Amino acid sequence: MLELLCKAMDRVLVIIILFFCYLNGFSQTSVGIGIYPTGTETGIGFRLNKDKRLSLDARMTRANFYSEPGVSSFLTELSGIYRVILLEKVRFHLGLGFRSDWNLSTSHKYGVVVPIGIEAFPFPFQNAGLFFEAAPFYVSSLESKWQAGIRTVAGFVFYFPKKNNTTKINK
Repeated sequence: MLELLCKAMDRVLVIIILFFCYLNGFSQTSVGIGIYPTGTETGIGFRLNKDKRLSLDARMTRANFYSEPGVSSFLTELSGIYRVILLEKVRFHLGLGFRSDWNLSTSHKYGVVVPIGIEAFPFPFQNAGLFFEAAPFYVSSLESKWQAGIRTVAGFVFYFPKKNNTTKINK
């Protein structure tokens, strides 16, 4: 029963990401892509918008390439974040999300993550910025093997601006 629930959660994660991508096509917000080259988990991320208080954040990271022979893990996260501070050049956020740790030779782990981070836009063009985040997490497998810790990331974020659909009226 628990194994079926975990397999269903895998599919739900993919469906939620696709649903928010679909919604973004109809919204007037910009989509952000993050690259996190430093920290405990390097990878890429997708953020639904830049200028709203509530946002969705999805990530894919490769935490360890070689920890033991034949053991590796691929991490995914899907978090809802709330921007507590939303200024022109700085955004501070808190969130709550779902975390999955996919392993090739051991059982998968599922759990929660609480992202706490800041985005800063120090450049003259406001679509690119710097990103820093720390997040406590807890994951557990079907065999009750658990792991808890704090993951950190730092990197770059870029928001693709949406075109305004304005039409010119010729007189």
